[in-house]
Amino acid sequence: MHLITSLLLLLTVSRLLGRLFKSMGYYPIIGEILAGVLLGPSVFGLVESTENLKGIVELAVFLLIFASGLEVDLKDFIASLKERALLCSLITFVGSFAAGLGVGTLLQLSLFASVIISLCFAITSIPVALNVLSSTKLMDTKVGHTVMGTAVVLEILSLLVLGITFDAQESSSFMALVKVIFLKGTFMLVFFFSIMIVNKILRSELRHIKRTQKLVKQLIDYVGEEAVFGMGLVFVLVFSTLAEALGFHFIIGAFFGGLLLNKDIIGTDIFRSLSHTLESITSHFLTPIFFAHLGLLISPEAFESWVPVVVIIGVGYGAKILSSWLGARISGFTRSEALKVGLVLNSRGTFDLIVANLALSKGHIDSQFFSILILFGVLSVLFNPIIYRQIFYREITEISRG
Repeated sequence: MHLITSLLLLLTVSRLLGRLFKSMGYYPIIGEILAGVLLGPSVFGLVESTENLKGIVELAVFLLIFASGLEVDLKDFIASLKERALLCSLITFVGSFAAGLGVGTLLQLSLFASVIISLCFAITSIPVALNVLSSTKLMDTKVGHTVMGTAVVLEILSLLVLGITFDAQESSSFMALVKVIFLKGTFMLVFFFSIMIVNKILRSELRHIKRTQKLVKQLIDYVGEEAVFGMGLVFVLVFSTLAEALGFHFIIGAFFGGLLLNKDIIGTDIFRSLSHTLESITSHFLTPIFFAHLGLLISPEAFESWVPVVVIIGVGYGAKILSSWLGARISGFTRSEALKVGLVLNSRGTFDLIVANLALSKGHIDSQFFSILILFGVLSVLFNPIIYRQIFYREITEISRG
């Protein structure tokens, strides 16, 4: 089937099913992935994953990571680290990551496959967590602040580990592996702290920022509002190119580039225009195609053996909640508050699916474990908000009334 016809089918069916699930109170990505399953080899076989389609999917990944970085406010993030989020995030990451390595050992997987599973256990979907916090009136509470700070730390830690893992796979010996991990880990940390320093310098020069914002606004008035997205895209592409030049995956640069395009630096109006355009391109076009493409790659044979399915889903779900609960308790939260933190941090559905897709394309995991990880993410998206609302229904109702 031709590329344009494939895109038309994927976009139309994924948007329709996505809207259907949204109208029923669920997240659209469930319907979008289901569209790929129905159109792909698993059911009707109308669309196949081609190299041209993979190119569009790669663009979708780039813009989704860009959007993810844009959602993070470094000022609020740094402030939250001074309170409870840093300790909670470290305990959550270590606990979830260790559980993933344990699952990999139990299922006799390679080290790299185990690391990918560990990352999918540890990651929290920031958009899903935001939605849960907003719907339950917890955004401006200490639970909400800790959850968002922790979610950002988990995403950054996962990016750092992911970048190291992709390069370490090519090592031919144990010593070569140790060398790669040490060097890439050092470069990654230097790159990360350089971004933090640049952000601090930009924020410290407020007078220059206002002058820059005025010049940018004048340029936008001259060339048109659509130039905002173009300039933002070029800025992030520079960071992605720099990341690749340093030997990292381009998503590292895309995330941190988006991180620097903060409204305090580029101005609220410019930031809103950039976010609006990016949201329009991703949500209405590239995101449905990306998730539908994941559905195309799901293999029905992956679920013939129930053992890895149950182990990965059960351990992944339990380990994230337990480690987050423990981290919150050690950080000073009550049992009830710690349970809220654990349940919200168990939100998945974006970055973890991107990691699974990248791991499959790099050969870190096969189609069986890719399919299980996609199911794991979908089930988290489907059931976690429902479970949260059931457990804390009375409290949420009282908050809504009050």
